[in-house]
Amino acid sequence: MDLQAVRATAVQIAREAGDVLMEYFDKPHEIHEKENIFDIVTEADQASERAIVETLHRSFPDHRVIGEEGSSVGGPDAEYFWYIDPLDGTVNYTHGIPIFSVSVGLADRQMRPLVGVVYNPAVNRLFSAARGFGATLNDNPILVSRGAVLNQCLLGTGFPYDTSTNPDNNLREFSALTMRSRGVRRLGSAAIDLCYVAMGRFDGTWQKRVKPWDVIGGICIVQEAGGMVTDYSGAQSRLMYMGLEMVASNGRVHNQLLSALQEAVK
Repeated sequence: MDLQAVRATAVQIAREAGDVLMEYFDKPHEIHEKENIFDIVTEADQASERAIVETLHRSFPDHRVIGEEGSSVGGPDAEYFWYIDPLDGTVNYTHGIPIFSVSVGLADRQMRPLVGVVYNPAVNRLFSAARGFGATLNDNPILVSRGAVLNQCLLGTGFPYDTSTNPDNNLREFSALTMRSRGVRRLGSAAIDLCYVAMGRFDGTWQKRVKPWDVIGGICIVQEAGGMVTDYSGAQSRLMYMGLEMVASNGRVHNQLLSALQEAVK
């Protein structure tokens, strides 16, 4: 498969979905709760997902397409799987905060990322990567940072939707890493956090109990920018690809970040 051609198609699709999001941005929204008041969906999420899934299925009819808002086309025995988040950062979006993204990721049957595209249409920043071809921001090559000491690093993270009810909510890790780094930022979009690692704004990020569509595209971008992505144990396991526990870094501080996380959850 020509991954560069697939990447180009995914870029076009992400831009079109971004146009859909901007049509609804800064306007009143139809907001519906999913699992709780923190986990919401809007008409913009749904319209963006329809645009992405329809075009992907038409472009790659033999692939499986799985969207956050429930879309699923193609058979489970497909060789390739698309994981789609039509609006990563919905809470930011509904409050008019321009930190959100369209995330599109292609993986093989083992969930290993092959192509990733993350687009923030509010600021026209499009990150993309294909395995073996590097990562770019608006077509310019990007690389991870060179930070090598954790207490001089800036990190990003997020919190699960059930933070208020589940004690395994990342607060221990957040507190520990805040004390051991230059700072921890919570932007509200896991996909953008990963891209910030890829371009060197963050030296690392970690996420707990997110979903594959939040991370598959971003993992590809980090890896192709020279970074490292693992689960909390340091392995490239299904836990990482599923988003259940994922740590991404520039590689230089990865072991320090893992050690701090492991100590925090003892």
